[in-house]
Amino acid sequence: MIRKTDLSIVWTTLALSLLGIMMIYSTAGSAVMIKQITWLIFSILCAVLFSRISPRIWLNLSPIIYILAVVLIFVILIKSDVYPRRWIRFGDFSMQPSEFAKFATVLMLANYLSTRKKLQNFSDMLVPIAITGLPALLVFLEPDLGAAQIFLPILLVMSYWAGMPGLKILILFSPIVSAIASFSIYAWVVYMAILMIFLFMRKQLTDLIYGFASNSLVGLIMPLVWNSLKAYQQRRIIAFFSPWLDPQGMSWQIIQSKIAIGSGGLIGKGFLSGTQKKLEFLPERHTDFIFSCLGEEFGLIGIVIVVALYVFLIYRLLSLAKETRNRFASIFVCGVMIWIAYQTFINIGVTMGLLPVTGVPLPFISSGGSALLACFMGIGVCLSISKTKMAY
Repeated sequence: MIRKTDLSIVWTTLALSLLGIMMIYSTAGSAVMIKQITWLIFSILCAVLFSRISPRIWLNLSPIIYILAVVLIFVILIKSDVYPRRWIRFGDFSMQPSEFAKFATVLMLANYLSTRKKLQNFSDMLVPIAITGLPALLVFLEPDLGAAQIFLPILLVMSYWAGMPGLKILILFSPIVSAIASFSIYAWVVYMAILMIFLFMRKQLTDLIYGFASNSLVGLIMPLVWNSLKAYQQRRIIAFFSPWLDPQGMSWQIIQSKIAIGSGGLIGKGFLSGTQKKLEFLPERHTDFIFSCLGEEFGLIGIVIVVALYVFLIYRLLSLAKETRNRFASIFVCGVMIWIAYQTFINIGVTMGLLPVTGVPLPFISSGGSALLACFMGIGVCLSISKTKMAY
């Protein structure tokens, strides 16, 4: 049954993108704005093209797209002589393959999960973990921790949407909590005791063995992992917990971001009138910290409007995932939804000082052609799904 394209998704993404153009002009000038407009036009054309391709074709193409994305990142790692190894450059043109790897991974993961009628055991998650873990590892090695971390929530939410019990997922990924708790031996011991009591009461031997072995191993090797991090990555984490220890160094971004948002007040200082931006106190103001400048210029009202637009977009994608009868299409839309939602949450959380600083762009708003194009590619396929109730 053919339906009309979900125009609410169209208008919301366009509104966010046009707001991004405004803020890029305010924070970086006309040259960067024109470049972003060029990317936006190309991204919209791609979304229109993608919306006209049947989801069945995307299902068949997903392995090819996934392999191409992984190979592209791998080639950059071994061929690039520029550090960090994140971009393919052709003169003034540059492209960041890690952004397209998100789209490719969502496609491939939806393909695999849609063929699994029952997800119950840890063994059922081995292939999904491999599908997601390979590009995540390659992106981490670039190194790009900000982009690499986004693959985990994509895996978790898409697996849950496909039918994996939430409690199984929590047990499977409980070593993440063990890793965090391991920074304090007392916290880690308390966490392990609570976890073992919980798993023992479940009376499932496989859960108990896996939980004890994986959490113990991760907790013990975390000191080695911490020492393997780059110095700037360690400083970012330390700066998050104690920003005033190094106000002129790694904490500078967090402090200036908070000042910018707080100084906007209720209605802001006005478009093009942000002092933190104008005096160049705030680094990365047209990319990772563009939300801070938005808060400074448009105040609390502007922040509420932007957050409302994101919430509405996420709601419409979630509704589409629930309404779609085809399993592949539903899981794919869920993947795009969590991709955009998590990236938005991380970016805003960082700019408000609620999360450690990671280089994650704000979807549709931050300057960056690759991130913009990748998001529109995902939206284009969602629009294709919205036009047809997939009953095949």
